[in-house]
Amino acid sequence: MAAYGDTNTKVKTFIHDASANEQDAAVGTMARDVQDYIAGLDDDNNVIISVSHCNLMGDRVLTMVVSGPYHIPAS
Repeated sequence: MAAYGDTNTKVKTFIHDASANEQDAAVGTMARDVQDYIAGLDDDNNVIISVSHCNLMGDRVLTMVVSGPYHIPAS
């Protein structure tokens, strides 16, 4: 069983307007903020488990990034 506890799993949420942009756009845009967060994760301790989105009222989007430890199941 994986060791997903309070100290091992990270959840980050973002709320942005839904306009299209690129990861090298200005800070505060969805693509840039998500890219910066993922790039700042520790490769040894936090692999991306999931990235999900949902639309909010109007033209805003909630993005949730879940990461956790890299775990190789016992064979």
